Amino acid sequence: MAGRSTIDRRMVWAALAAVPLLVFVGVMAAREGSRIVGGLVLALAVFGGVGVLPGLSSRLDLTWDEGGVTGPSQAWGPYIGLGRRRLDWDEIAGIGGTWADYAFVASADGRRIYWTEMHRGHAGFMRALRRRRPDLFESNRPPAAGA
Repeated sequence: MAGRSTIDRRMVWAALAAVPLLVFVGVMAAREGSRIVGGLVLALAVFGGVGVLPGLSSRLDLTWDEGGVTGPSQAWGPYIGLGRRRLDWDEIAGIGGTWADYAFVASADGRRIYWTEMHRGHAGFMRALRRRRPDLFESNRPPAAGA
């Protein structure tokens, strides 16, 4: 039942490959007199490049075993943070998503573990979660009273 879901490193490398192109476009725009546009493109290159770099480490991996799940514990803006957390299967009280398309499991006291569609193997985690906690999935809940 143990498993691991990692960020698709090919996506990270593809994003990093775009950085030199963005730098070139930003410099050319600034040289042609569009300093604001050039500055914005250069800022996108820097923040985008720095933002995807953590995807090359194992800090963003989602892992699970018989005891529970461990993974990234922070999501800020469009990036997952480097903090990590572990939740036992019985601590998980809900499943959700964020505006930036991160999925998460959450404990009753608000602690969360995040992952994205870029995590290769996240479907395996969802199967494990469904096996361990079928009560969290809508199709397995009893109908509401009076329905």
